[in-house]
Amino acid sequence: MAVSKREFEQIVSALKRDFERIHAASEIPLSEAKLPRKPGVYMLFFEGALQYVGYSENLHKRIRSNLLLGNEKSHILILKLCKLRENWDKYKARRFLESSAKIKFIEVDSVEKAKILEAILIAIYKPYYNKRLKQLLKRETKTP
Repeated sequence: MAVSKREFEQIVSALKRDFERIHAASEIPLSEAKLPRKPGVYMLFFEGALQYVGYSENLHKRIRSNLLLGNEKSHILILKLCKLRENWDKYKARRFLESSAKIKFIEVDSVEKAKILEAILIAIYKPYYNKRLKQLLKRETKTP
């Protein structure tokens, strides 16, 4: 699908606004966040840094059901924490995030915009847990 120069400029302008909006958003304790049931991007902070960036077509469902409640399809961050932290199960990982993580999020017009914004944020900030599990495990097993 070809995009005209004007359409491209509109897309870039909208992405810049979304980028500015997520940076202007406040960090909120994850357990207190009131999440919309709309597409959006979220940034998770814990242990003093940005650790994970994600997108969803339904922010409420993604964070509440997959991350905090740990339904049968657990969030990839939960699975990574369980693999990397000694003796952690899904319950312990969820409780850790619920008690110590903060979140920034914005809703956007479409899932496509959310995916693009997520990719931009990951490319800029390179959050630790956005790396492939194989890379994380390799780093964890290296001896100093």
